[in-house]
Amino acid sequence: MTAYLIPVLLWSVAAWRTPAAWRDPRKRPLWAAFAALALAMTLRTDEVARTFDKSVHVNNLATLIKHTCGLIAAHAVLTLVRTVAPETARGRSLRIHVAVPTLCAIVMAGLFTAAPQPEEVTDPLTEYAGAWQVTAYGITFLLYLTMALVSGFRLCWKWGREPGSGRTGLGLKIVCAGLLVGIAYAAHRAVALLLRAASADPLSPSADEALSNASLYGALILLVVGTSLPASRRLHAWAIDHRSLLLLYPLWHDLTEAAPVVRLHTPHSLLVEALDPRRTRDRLYRRTIEIRDAAMVLSDHAPTAVRAEAERHVAAHGLVGMQATVTAEACWLRRAQIARLRGEPPAGAHLPPASGGRDLTSEIKALMQLARAYRSEPATTFATHS
Repeated sequence: MTAYLIPVLLWSVAAWRTPAAWRDPRKRPLWAAFAALALAMTLRTDEVARTFDKSVHVNNLATLIKHTCGLIAAHAVLTLVRTVAPETARGRSLRIHVAVPTLCAIVMAGLFTAAPQPEEVTDPLTEYAGAWQVTAYGITFLLYLTMALVSGFRLCWKWGREPGSGRTGLGLKIVCAGLLVGIAYAAHRAVALLLRAASADPLSPSADEALSNASLYGALILLVVGTSLPASRRLHAWAIDHRSLLLLYPLWHDLTEAAPVVRLHTPHSLLVEALDPRRTRDRLYRRTIEIRDAAMVLSDHAPTAVRAEAERHVAAHGLVGMQATVTAEACWLRRAQIARLRGEPPAGAHLPPASGGRDLTSEIKALMQLARAYRSEPATTFATHS
């Protein structure tokens, strides 16, 4: 099951980062890293690899593509870290030119072609370890992978320890842990490869595979968590805005139904609103404006006498202070909404709302209070018994 969950996780992260990579070239290396890792882990599953190799009629070609994706991912991560890290964190860390992984890929392709591979196998580095071409192929791949991981570890560790790094620093330390586990994975694979070439393998194939899988999966999960942590704040802010957008929907729908002139766009259902993750902050801002504009339109149907009656009604329910003010506003808004839908003429009392905020955050908070009061028992009885 893990063999399928990891590719799904990596493809999900790559898809999530696609819009940002499209807008900002600086974020494309990280997207390339996750896309390459996702493809590599997909080809690592035995069923996918066998089906692919059978379709192209080349034994174990999926292994070469998988390892080439590993080179791309390692270089992309290293490029990203070097690009965004501050000068103070770079120090003397190794900078690997793109020509190096390109040369490694060419050498690996040549060794792969020359290696004897008469049959399709799960892991050519294990099954054909006696061939010098396979040993050289594996060492070439693991040597570059180790160099890139060590360089990336040094950069992330120094950057993550800088003062004031905050959540980014914590994410970098998690990435460091993932890179360290990746280094352990590469070292284990290299030692196992050399031992097999010398016909001295102390571990059974099942134990060796379990250790390799544990280190690889652990490294990938830590890298996903560490690189996603800095974006969690934006995700949290988006979730709060999306929740506010949906909670304000009933109030907005009721008020703008009576005053549709304030609507900028054709209204959608609550389900469509909930399933649309785009431009949440802009939509929420527009929603607050339309609620207030509708309230101003409906205030023509709520003269001073109605507002005074709403205040007495609220006081009779034992409400005081700001809660009483907001609930009284909800009471006359509900009555005004019904009156306008019935086609009653306006009273001409164009009065401002009783509550509101100085900025978008405080305005959303005030409207959330108004939305709760609008559905409360005092507001309902005031509107239905008018």
